[in-house]
Amino acid sequence: MAHALIHAEFRDYDEWKPVFEELASLRGRYGSQGTRIFRADDHPNEAVILTEFRDEQEARRMFQSDEFREATQRAGVTTPPKIEFLDEVDSLVS
Repeated sequence: MAHALIHAEFRDYDEWKPVFEELASLRGRYGSQGTRIFRADDHPNEAVILTEFRDEQEARRMFQSDEFREATQRAGVTTPPKIEFLDEVDSLVS
């Protein structure tokens, strides 16, 4: 499993979110196993997204696809998303 941590900035969350939801099928085609979105109260037009993928190379192909690029423009993303790939090294239960 690979995890993609994405930092996105956009004009307006309510403009961005429907396009992000529309991309569920794209994420699924590239092996997404689930996505979580986080926002800070004092930065409503920024999100940190954590997506789990079956394979990092497939995930990289999705982020490089024309369909992904077009969707980010349509969603009002204002700067290229920052994408990092992470490997889970531990899981703790409190």
